[in-house]
Amino acid sequence: MAEDDPFQIATIDELRIHYDAPNPLILRSKLDFLHDHMLHYMKLAPIVCIASDTPSGLDASPRGGEPGFIKPLDRKTLAFADWPGNNKMETFSNVIESGRVGMLFMAPQLDVFMRINGAAIVTRDPAVLDRLIEQGKTPKAAVKVSVEEAYFHCGKAFRRSGLWKPETWPDTSGFPSVGKVLSDMAKITEMSVEQLDAFYNHGLEHELY
Repeated sequence: MAEDDPFQIATIDELRIHYDAPNPLILRSKLDFLHDHMLHYMKLAPIVCIASDTPSGLDASPRGGEPGFIKPLDRKTLAFADWPGNNKMETFSNVIESGRVGMLFMAPQLDVFMRINGAAIVTRDPAVLDRLIEQGKTPKAAVKVSVEEAYFHCGKAFRRSGLWKPETWPDTSGFPSVGKVLSDMAKITEMSVEQLDAFYNHGLEHELY
């Protein structure tokens, strides 16, 4: 931290002074394999956030697709594909370095998350890639995850945010276009805002897979 915080909680023991112990029933629902209910949830989830790390830093990245795009290979293993993006390859690079990921699944209208943590590798195994084909296209590579922890997480964040209730959504009409954001933040002068918007929108429309 840039400066010391006199109110910092610096130890787990100190943290626990302020919070109750978790309910034992909740702890019993943390598994090291994919239960039937988890496989069902996975089929409903069109978006997942992937957390990864290396000694030099952390990363969190979204992955999306048709519901069920994350594929269980068996009760202990799942896989997800790499599709066209910004080519920074942050998640895949982190997996190669650290060999671990955390995954947060979300399924529309369900007030519960699913979380999976485990060891991970980047693979070009043809048998795995064939399972991940979308719109007739085979991914260049995939991440294969060995499940170490799998559990459902309370959906209070959904309730607090109103994410599944359009009537609670804020008015976003005043937020600038992606082209404007990129132009301002990266100080891009070689392309106009309109050109940047066209470039971005072309990727959204024509380069998903």
